[in-house]
Amino acid sequence: MARTEAPAAEAERVRMFGSAALDLAWTAEGRIDGCIIMSNKPWDTAAGVLIAREGGAVVTDSDGSTHNARSRHTVAANPIISRKLLQLISASQQ
Repeated sequence: MARTEAPAAEAERVRMFGSAALDLAWTAEGRIDGCIIMSNKPWDTAAGVLIAREGGAVVTDSDGSTHNARSRHTVAANPIISRKLLQLISASQQ
């Protein structure tokens, strides 16, 4: 619950679309500013991570490390809000 409350308090709107690939593609397109995916499976995120990065998004694990196939979480955002989003996630995990 805390994981969603911290970002929700700072965001204009929080939505859950239900598809990691869609969330990441929409982040790449700029339709949404960022996405947080907490239940990673490489087959759900690999293509979307590539699309998001090619679209200019910053894609990391929730600890700020570079996202890879072993990442626990996927956080993708435009470069303007990426750091702030990671701070909100970090604060909610404490």
